Amino acid sequence: MFEPLPFTEPGRWIRAGFHCHTLESDGGLSPAETVARYRRRGYQCLGLTDHRLVTPTAPFTDGSFLGIDATENGGDPDVIGVGVARPAPAEWSLRERCRALAEQGGFTIAAHPHYCAVQPQDYVECPELMALEILNAYCDEAYANGVAVELWDMLLGLGKRIWGVAGDDAHLNPKKRYYSDAGRGWVEIWTASLSQEAVLSALKRGAFYSTQGPRFRSIALDEQGVRIDCTPVREVRWRTHGSVGFVEHASEAGPLTTSRLPAWFKAKRYVRIELVDHQGRRAWSNPVFQER
Repeated sequence: MFEPLPFTEPGRWIRAGFHCHTLESDGGLSPAETVARYRRRGYQCLGLTDHRLVTPTAPFTDGSFLGIDATENGGDPDVIGVGVARPAPAEWSLRERCRALAEQGGFTIAAHPHYCAVQPQDYVECPELMALEILNAYCDEAYANGVAVELWDMLLGLGKRIWGVAGDDAHLNPKKRYYSDAGRGWVEIWTASLSQEAVLSALKRGAFYSTQGPRFRSIALDEQGVRIDCTPVREVRWRTHGSVGFVEHASEAGPLTTSRLPAWFKAKRYVRIELVDHQGRRAWSNPVFQER
């Protein structure tokens, strides 16, 4: 049996991003220009995450867009705080910084873990850490170390309940090693309203998925287990802790738009789902945990 999913209440999907930089730190555009760029790419929610400071994003909120104040709280290693008023001192430990951000009501994300050369135990020992950046598009395209899905499975296997977040780490700065643009990786959040309170609540409950393009239409439970509906893809990949996994492939009859956890699949602690479209782009559900 699996724990109830957070998608049963009425709501809608909104596109959101929580890792990008502006001229206030090492980005190439002003905050207003950065927000405008994301809005043109269909984002309805954004947190500007400049290094070691909070660049006000909330003032850009209007009826169709939500700005949430956020920061990349530098240190060793880096952590992102979403929905916070101030960063913690960089010299504090990861746990101290995560605790300080969480006490402000923030959502905490471990930023580019492979870039920071983090050991799994560093995250396991930090209960205030809520999410892992499983895709950092800038690090992936510039340094070949931006995908942390295997680390995610390792943490989940060790008993760490942690969500997975995709982000751009967009700098929009031609002087950087790689010109990281907006719209390379984001989260789709299931929320009833476009308000900071509702979005932060959804993030903390795991009511979202991460993607480079493919979309989950629904992620649900029924008497037979977990099932999903999605945009057309070539693969649906079911994953759990250890050696157990299953890949469903599209056939000559056409792409996949639905899939169900096979009856023989023995989930260990959790199951999560990946989509792969015909361009090789991926989407990742959050883990569906087994009841304790």
